[in-house]
Amino acid sequence: MKFTFKILSVFCLMSILLTQCKDDDTNIFRAYVEGKFTYSDGVFLENPIHLVVDNKIIAETYPKESGSFVLAGPYSKGAYKLQLKNFKIKSFSTETAGCKISADSLSIEIPDGVTYVIFNDITLK
Repeated sequence: MKFTFKILSVFCLMSILLTQCKDDDTNIFRAYVEGKFTYSDGVFLENPIHLVVDNKIIAETYPKESGSFVLAGPYSKGAYKLQLKNFKIKSFSTETAGCKISADSLSIEIPDGVTYVIFNDITLK
């Protein structure tokens, strides 16, 4: 009797814990950015590209030889950036309104609420 009671208690406790730990998928968002860089220096391919929110890297990748890239990371709210480490951005084209080159030209600022961006071309200086 005591043994059965312990097994039943453990089973109930585990089911409660597993139910409480489940994430609510409706509250999980992803920032998704893809595009293509036009570059003249092959060293560019050796440097990572980041998505940054509040000075925290949420995604990192390296561009393919063609200059194309895809980044995705967790996003809740606020503006975020597509950021380069050592190369400055000259210009870009996208259908998404509100994106702009930062003052230091090392990133493209993406406005609050935008979770999906495609850059047709990002030209480096």
